[in-house]
Amino acid sequence: MGYRDLRGFLAALRSTGELTTVEAEVDAELEVAAITDRQSKLAAGGKGLLFRRVRGTPHPVATNLFGSPSRMATALGVESLAELTRLMERLIADPAAAPAPRTVADPPCQEVVEEFPELGSYPFLKSWPADGGRFITLPLVFTRDPESGAGNVGMYRVRLFDGQTAGIRWKPGSGGFQHHRKYLAAGAAMPVAIAVGVDPALTLAASLPLPEPFDELTLAGFLNGEPLEMARCLTSELLVPARAELVIEGRIEPGESRAEGRFGNHTGTYDEGEQVPLLRVTRITHRRDPICQATVVGPPPMEDCYLAKAAERLLLPLLREICPEIVDISMPLEGIFHGCAVVAIEKSEAGQGRRVLEALRREGWLKKGKLLVVVDAGEPAGTLSGAFWQALNAVRFPEDLVASDGCLGVDATRKFPEEGGGRFQELRQDPAVLAQVEARWREYGFE
Repeated sequence: MGYRDLRGFLAALRSTGELTTVEAEVDAELEVAAITDRQSKLAAGGKGLLFRRVRGTPHPVATNLFGSPSRMATALGVESLAELTRLMERLIADPAAAPAPRTVADPPCQEVVEEFPELGSYPFLKSWPADGGRFITLPLVFTRDPESGAGNVGMYRVRLFDGQTAGIRWKPGSGGFQHHRKYLAAGAAMPVAIAVGVDPALTLAASLPLPEPFDELTLAGFLNGEPLEMARCLTSELLVPARAELVIEGRIEPGESRAEGRFGNHTGTYDEGEQVPLLRVTRITHRRDPICQATVVGPPPMEDCYLAKAAERLLLPLLREICPEIVDISMPLEGIFHGCAVVAIEKSEAGQGRRVLEALRREGWLKKGKLLVVVDAGEPAGTLSGAFWQALNAVRFPEDLVASDGCLGVDATRKFPEEGGGRFQELRQDPAVLAQVEARWREYGFE
């Protein structure tokens, strides 16, 4: 079982000693990010952080809450992230197991209503010195298709310009991007709502490239074990999480845009930014004493890497729908946001490794992955060092490379004789000798 809101998750982290509360006054410009970055580079991802006193605002900010495998598992109410694969398999087998969201009245997210909104009164972060300004880094952006009325939630970068305006950078091809194009074509203003500080399952779901028939709200309800509660906005028909800490309502007028400026990225360099649609804020609502959740984007390991590892486990069954021979997948943290993946398969016939690569390039959530390496299932193939070792032993250059559109695929499976490989016998210790060594280990003088 998951959590109904961010506060339940914070309470769980506090009870397990995984949350550090910082009482010293800190600055949302650079200082919070520097502290968070240093914590995320510690062994086991450091601690989740709650900054109680942020200069210039009465509101606290929480960071690094998902910044380790154990905290990410706690966030989703599972013992380990491996359980997510079994949960997704169950959902694929029975889509009706995911409960539809329900709309409630008098939601906590509207306990306080700001008639004259001021974005600058909240502790949104400037993370890197040359960033264009402050960004909302864990925003859940809600939109609606103007033709069908179908809703969407995605996680898109939000740059604050001043107290009443912000810019939203849609991911090309995303639901929000498609909705915006339709509003532009119709010459109509587009309603938008941004939720900050929601339950962890919804945060994860909003970041996923989900194929139909799955959607973010029902997936979050499935992971939480109960329907997600939603509430109607005050200035539009959009629905938002009823227990969000903060909701920003606004609209995008047709054709209005502004340069977002630089943004420090996971590549370790600055994204130069682009012209983005301009959001004019119409209302801000929030819970009493709202907690602003944020993340810091930068060189790994960072908190967002563990959100991506949870996504890896959750989306693995969808890859098996494309290629049933896939046994497992591992996305090293160093390349996780480039779609770098080691894909382990049970190879049974010649040419199978290459066919898997080609299938993953045609469809599925890894089709734009910068580097895909297909290896034979079994240890140590699922690790980066194991895949590298196997690739050096098994890859024939350039025959086993598949390059297209700036992406590289590597068939690092051992080759059968009919595909040019030789006969081989893997090295294995004698089982009887291994058992003897195990039994006598202390006798040898080892602990």
